[in-house]
Amino acid sequence: MRILDSAAADTGGAPPAGGQPRTEADAARLQARIDQLEAHVQRLEAERKTLHWMAGHDALTGLANRRLFHAIAPTLLLGGERSAAVLILDLNGFKPINDTYGHDAGDEVLCEIARRMSACLGDHLVARFGGDEFAALPSAPRADAAESWWHEVAASLSAAIAPPMHVAGRELTVTASIGVVPAGHPADLPDLLRRADQAMFRAKRHARTTGKAGITWVVATESGGRAVTYEPAAAPVAIPGPTAPAPAVPYRPGDPVWVHRDGFRRAGVVEGASEWAALVRYRCSDGTGTMVDTMPADCLAIRAEADPHLDREPSEL
Repeated sequence: MRILDSAAADTGGAPPAGGQPRTEADAARLQARIDQLEAHVQRLEAERKTLHWMAGHDALTGLANRRLFHAIAPTLLLGGERSAAVLILDLNGFKPINDTYGHDAGDEVLCEIARRMSACLGDHLVARFGGDEFAALPSAPRADAAESWWHEVAASLSAAIAPPMHVAGRELTVTASIGVVPAGHPADLPDLLRRADQAMFRAKRHARTTGKAGITWVVATESGGRAVTYEPAAAPVAIPGPTAPAPAVPYRPGDPVWVHRDGFRRAGVVEGASEWAALVRYRCSDGTGTMVDTMPADCLAIRAEADPHLDREPSEL
């Protein structure tokens, strides 16, 4: 910033009588005042940025809020060749945590859920709408992905949320009811959100009716005027009519799967399966080498993405 003539400043802009030059003390005082003004401008700019961030983000979790979601989502739905889906998620078992252990524990749970959702969905838009309701706008991994690509996304997200978490010296667990609506073209965001919200409530009613708990998840998707409810590692609930019965065994040897453990997913291949469990060969946590283990079928989800290392290896180790 240019330093004004201190003598002129002291006389309202007019040079001092006799044209005396400014003194070093005058210049120092003026420079100090300028430094103060610059610091004040910087503080105002920092406050402006903070207020701008707060206007679009949830203060507790740091996720986007409803306002920012509504501002960004329409552009994301319009752009790109990959299909997208609107997802609404509500927690099961959250209210008892708040009632029993207090709101501080509830806030910790919400923050942990936000971290798990962000880690699972990566760069996709994730938001907290309020309370224990979250939203997301995932897109297909590639343009030629299968129409049911969002099944894997929902399964991965539910599996990431389900593991126990340590809060306030206790091990607490919540599960998720998820409503998913694939977005068509053109996509109307308010209508997609309304339908996803309805699908989520269908999933929540199903969870209450069946009494499922632990790592159980339910995903409902509404498309074409009907809702279909899914359970982990199971075929869709049968629709009345002349349809073939679902297979009794959810996985078969050779099926490519995702293994969900400790909040992470790893690529694997089924070596053997029963109705409730499967023997799976899957990648180690560092990505190098494989290991074989038996795990519940609800820790698995069908993997659509190919793994060149795993998928071409023989099943015998």
